[in-house]
Amino acid sequence: MTTFSANVHQNVYLPRGEAVVHAIVAFAAEEIDRGPSNGRLGADAVEVVMLDCSASMASPPAKLEGARTATCKAVDKLRDGTWFAIVAGTSFARLVYPPQKYEQGSSSFSPSLARASRATRTAAREAVQRLEANGGTAISTWLTLARRLFDTCPDAIHHAILLADGRNESEEAERLAAELGRCVGKFQCDCLGVGTDWERTELQAVSDALLGSTDIIPDPSQMDGMFEAITEKAMSKRVGSVALQLLTPVGGAVNFVNQVSPELLNLTEKANLRQPFGRDSEWRTVQEAEPDRPLLSVYPTGAWATGEEREYHVCLTVPPQEVGPENELRAARVSLAVDGVPAVQVPVRAQWTEDLEMSTRINRTVAHYTGQEELATSIEQGLEARRAGDHKAATQKLGRAAHLAHLSGNEPSTRLLERVVQIDDAEQGIVRLRTDVSKEDEMTLDTRSRRTVRLRNPSRP
Repeated sequence: MTTFSANVHQNVYLPRGEAVVHAIVAFAAEEIDRGPSNGRLGADAVEVVMLDCSASMASPPAKLEGARTATCKAVDKLRDGTWFAIVAGTSFARLVYPPQKYEQGSSSFSPSLARASRATRTAAREAVQRLEANGGTAISTWLTLARRLFDTCPDAIHHAILLADGRNESEEAERLAAELGRCVGKFQCDCLGVGTDWERTELQAVSDALLGSTDIIPDPSQMDGMFEAITEKAMSKRVGSVALQLLTPVGGAVNFVNQVSPELLNLTEKANLRQPFGRDSEWRTVQEAEPDRPLLSVYPTGAWATGEEREYHVCLTVPPQEVGPENELRAARVSLAVDGVPAVQVPVRAQWTEDLEMSTRINRTVAHYTGQEELATSIEQGLEARRAGDHKAATQKLGRAAHLAHLSGNEPSTRLLERVVQIDDAEQGIVRLRTDVSKEDEMTLDTRSRRTVRLRNPSRP
């Protein structure tokens, strides 16, 4: 049975008149026995692999060969009984395995899934080895077919891998955006870009919308390990339909909600807003919140694995109260809900005081993740300035990033920064831009800048 635990990190005390509350809420999924569980524990899983098979995948040939081999490795990692499919993506999407089943007398087909077994794995590997590269790239068509495949098994945990090596050049950006809107809530998707000719913002738009991540595969030889790791992670998911819920009082508001660990993801715009109406206080979905009613903000978090930990930065506005513990306010009740039922909940509190020492004390965990968020922003802005030829701004922003990475102990980010700048003094944020930076190193820093590290000894004052 999987259960959830929660902890809140915050400074409860606010100065008189202050209305903004910050907190880091940490959740962990834990297995306490092997009995039945709430939610979709042990539910069917569906895995769809979308492979870029456009003409550019043949140059060099190692890209397509690497994609074939990596997909076979991913298929081997599927649990027995997992539903799966493999899609070849060009300017249109084609179901590679299981074979497309066309309706009699029609050019349309009914998408179907295969169930992982020794026989289907062998057949899938044989089908993948026949893949060839040709045509363009229209990612919306790949996502459309994936969505149709997932719709055939609606109660399972849905996950997809999307591999691309170039830009989405065979369709208008609006078509991709529209299809992403239709896919939201249908499945999660992790994106991989091989080489350096793909566009980070395009793939990241896909993974952000579909609660996944984006990573770079600098060399085709690295595909095997990355496909295997993503598939193993997907197979570890045990609880689906998990949502973060924030209940705020009359006069309160949610300013933003960001996932801050294990990597940054802005959830603010993904909120479903609900408020009570009528004599029975029935909770209804609303487009805009009315300030004179309590507000329930619901944010999707996707599926969870046993042992998984995530942390969220919550920023709230509350109506200021009088000074004193008797006037303490629950700024929000934060819950993690499975299939709409809260599995664990904790309060975010606010108490007003005239004691400056208490109200100005900065919670270490809040400070840590605020710094991690600024670190990612500084890297993004620094690289943008570097590409624009503004070396002064690039040096300033990347110097700030080096300082924040050093301060937080984010050694992976420091190592990636060192490929782009010469760090003379990390403590002071003094750096010099390198002139011999490869596109691969720049894209790797850009793509992985959202990864965070957890605070060491968060309980220490």
